[in-house]
Amino acid sequence: MRADMFKVIVERPRWGSRHASAAKLKRSDPGIHFIGHKRHAFIDAPYPKGLNENLAPMVRFLQSRRGRRWDDVFGEICAHLDTGSTVKMHVRQHLDDFVASRISIGRYGEWMVDGELVVDRNRWGWRRWRFFVDPVDRILRDGSELARRLPPANRAAKGGRR
Repeated sequence: MRADMFKVIVERPRWGSRHASAAKLKRSDPGIHFIGHKRHAFIDAPYPKGLNENLAPMVRFLQSRRGRRWDDVFGEICAHLDTGSTVKMHVRQHLDDFVASRISIGRYGEWMVDGELVVDRNRWGWRRWRFFVDPVDRILRDGSELARRLPPANRAAKGGRR
């Protein structure tokens, strides 16, 4: 992973930064002496600002590490994105948007994420992850392989919880 990955991901103009009004009170109402930034933005700004992160470099990095142990890949990420910086920690939190890393094996051999069975792609919505960590061998795999690698206990299950 590049040492400046967090800069590549985060340094991008914010949405609304070009057309959002200044956060100063326009003295249109003489009775108001002070107004907070959030209240002013809510009242006066027609276009709010928003975050605009370029997460494509992180996805490309994860694609290049498919087939490797997740512990090694995550260790490489943590080496450059430590928890000492708020920005770096925020970038690390986006890993959950792309990688299903907390898949566990239930008591009947089924795969589960946060207490829910990985059953039906339409109902559960696990297609949002582009990658997953195989709970058997802890290898980072492409999300398209998840349906093929599910154990028979998941294919036979009907509901979301047991």
